Amino acid sequence: MTNFHVRQEDKKTFARLGRLDLKHGALETPVFMPVGTYGTVRGISSFELRSTDSPIMLANTYHMYVRAGTDLIGRMGGLHSFIGWDRPILTDSGGFQIFSLAQQRKITDEGVTFKNPENGDTIHLNPEKVVQIQECFGSDVMMVLDECPPATATPFEVKEAVERTTRWAERARAARSRSDLALFPIIQGGSIDELRRKSLRDLLQLEVGRDPWEGIAIGGMSVGEEKMTFVRTLHALRGVLPTDRPHYLMGVGTPRDLVFAVSCGVDMFDCVLPSRNGRHGIVMTRHGRLNLFNAQYQEDKRPIDENCRCDTCKNYSRAFLRHLLMIGDALGGRLATLHNIVYFLDLMHEIRGRIADGSFSDFAKEFLEDPKNIFLGVEKTVESYPEAGILALHS
Repeated sequence: MTNFHVRQEDKKTFARLGRLDLKHGALETPVFMPVGTYGTVRGISSFELRSTDSPIMLANTYHMYVRAGTDLIGRMGGLHSFIGWDRPILTDSGGFQIFSLAQQRKITDEGVTFKNPENGDTIHLNPEKVVQIQECFGSDVMMVLDECPPATATPFEVKEAVERTTRWAERARAARSRSDLALFPIIQGGSIDELRRKSLRDLLQLEVGRDPWEGIAIGGMSVGEEKMTFVRTLHALRGVLPTDRPHYLMGVGTPRDLVFAVSCGVDMFDCVLPSRNGRHGIVMTRHGRLNLFNAQYQEDKRPIDENCRCDTCKNYSRAFLRHLLMIGDALGGRLATLHNIVYFLDLMHEIRGRIADGSFSDFAKEFLEDPKNIFLGVEKTVESYPEAGILALHS
């Protein structure tokens, strides 16, 4: 079971400093979790990830179950032993695969059936089995099975997903047998505020007269909705989330998404952007985004970021990294990924420091407005991050 303490609250926003104690260690929040879908961040070893000072990593329940299996991982002594990682692990539930593998699955109240992309076998997951798998893994934080509807879902479909997610959460609680591992439910509801609030109310009702959930997750975000919708939906939740446990925003996001979400009271994040973009030569610096494929870096002796603490920046030039990427050597993507992970971790470190000294609100406003912090192609201009989001910091 987790033990969460809020150490300090920002006076102008809903940002807060916290400490989350888990079976394999403690986290200072807000915290970013690198994504190791198959038990490793793509191309990065566990000891390399430790060198970034990442306190936790995320692994994917569905993919680890399909590719490795609970029998093997159990025989190997659990997921930590299997992947060589001695710090906390959070595993998701398979709910995102209900969204991302929509063409390969069938969903009912009992659970969800997938077609194994490797051999065509049928894979069946239900709330009880998902908890059983994660308990076998020894995941410090386990997620309940949920239904993640796409941004194009109708209000009726979103309501069905909310109600099914609640029923599945109740079954997950009943199936749980290990109190040393945390279990988080997941708020769904798409972009419909009332359904989001209903999802939260119904999930909290399940804990009445019982042990409380150790945290609360916000799912179904960054699944194709417009940025304004993302901002408005998250902003509407900021004052209604229970304050005595960590808030986890699943699968989000860009640096500006993280800063805005912290202002709304979010404590935990994961996203594939550092590794996915690193493999494509896209890196973040304190001075903005770089595309290392660009010819301007062909003879650039500087590191990616002269102020960065990562091993990539300590040892390699932009010119050499571009050379690796141009010839298709996997080392180029790996080194860029390591840098991006450190960028995200250091951004969270700075956020924690800004909350501690009372300057977070001003920092967040400046960060959101500054065009150098644009990360992805979909964020082409400052205006693409809605002004409403910036103004919301002070509302």
